[in-house]
Amino acid sequence: MMKSIFLTLLTISLFSCQSTKEIGDYWNYVIPKSDFNDEINYPPLDYTDSNNWMFHHNQDNYQELLPKNYNGDSDYLNDISVFYIHPTTLYEGINWNADTSYFRENHLLKLCLENQASIFAGITKLYAPHYREMHIYSYTDTLNGYKAYDIAYLDVLNAFKYFVNHIENNNFIIASHSQGTNHAVRLIKDYISSKKELENRLVLSYLIGMHVNKNELYMEACNSPYQTNCFLSWRSFNENYYPKKWNYGEDIVSVNPITFMTDTLKSERKKHLGILLPNQRIRFKKTIVASNHLGMLWIKLPKSILFNRYRNDSYHAADFNLYWMNIRTDLQQRLSKFN
Repeated sequence: MMKSIFLTLLTISLFSCQSTKEIGDYWNYVIPKSDFNDEINYPPLDYTDSNNWMFHHNQDNYQELLPKNYNGDSDYLNDISVFYIHPTTLYEGINWNADTSYFRENHLLKLCLENQASIFAGITKLYAPHYREMHIYSYTDTLNGYKAYDIAYLDVLNAFKYFVNHIENNNFIIASHSQGTNHAVRLIKDYISSKKELENRLVLSYLIGMHVNKNELYMEACNSPYQTNCFLSWRSFNENYYPKKWNYGEDIVSVNPITFMTDTLKSERKKHLGILLPNQRIRFKKTIVASNHLGMLWIKLPKSILFNRYRNDSYHAADFNLYWMNIRTDLQQRLSKFN
């Protein structure tokens, strides 16, 4: 048992499809050496082409994404689709945006599906577009970064337009993490909120890993386990940690992904349903205590020499993994009203 815990904690910061470094730490990365080239032609991606989708409900097998020890015997497919926008995976390279060759046989993108999008697989119809994401360095060099961000966002927007016009059902969910959440928030504010029909179809939004202000969107933050037509957002940090490179404060939304409330009460350890590990297995139920504090989600791990040794200040990369079972179970409850 202790050996298992040791190996788990050794890889706890490698859960997701992201680097463990904070945004702004780039000394081990290959970064663009020249300014963004405005003369480069970025033609729209063709989302009728299956190669431009990481996952498509009608062409991919969702069972390949699920944890190996997950028992889904009681699962059922809801008549709701999910549009999932993956986080940053582009950490090296001289270009400000990924190109389409980056989509092929990409291990990091596969991890995004397994560690994050898998929550929605099999209980909703999952769609995850490829997009020409911006380089992580765009968060530091914002002059060039904004231009790279626009290229990435236009891909997301075009993919979403295809999605809402071609999905087989009416209602949908948006799910995202990190850079994906930057695009998702912009998509909701600039496009969805301008079309009442789309507002009515958007059932839930999982805007995870980046701060979202309380009055930033037309919809309110979710504050109960059965609520819909609202959004969820959280960012995971070690208890009592105040990050220097992340915004926090009373105006930022944080929904506890164990209680699914926005209050500051600590969750009960027994309510934690398990962590999705890198080996695609759910382990360590009743491990995490979580509470909201100033727009952050503070988590507390059990007192142990091993846990203390591998404790991180930020659990950004594991924002989905740490609460995988809680999020999926809660979603099934929320969607029960549509059946």
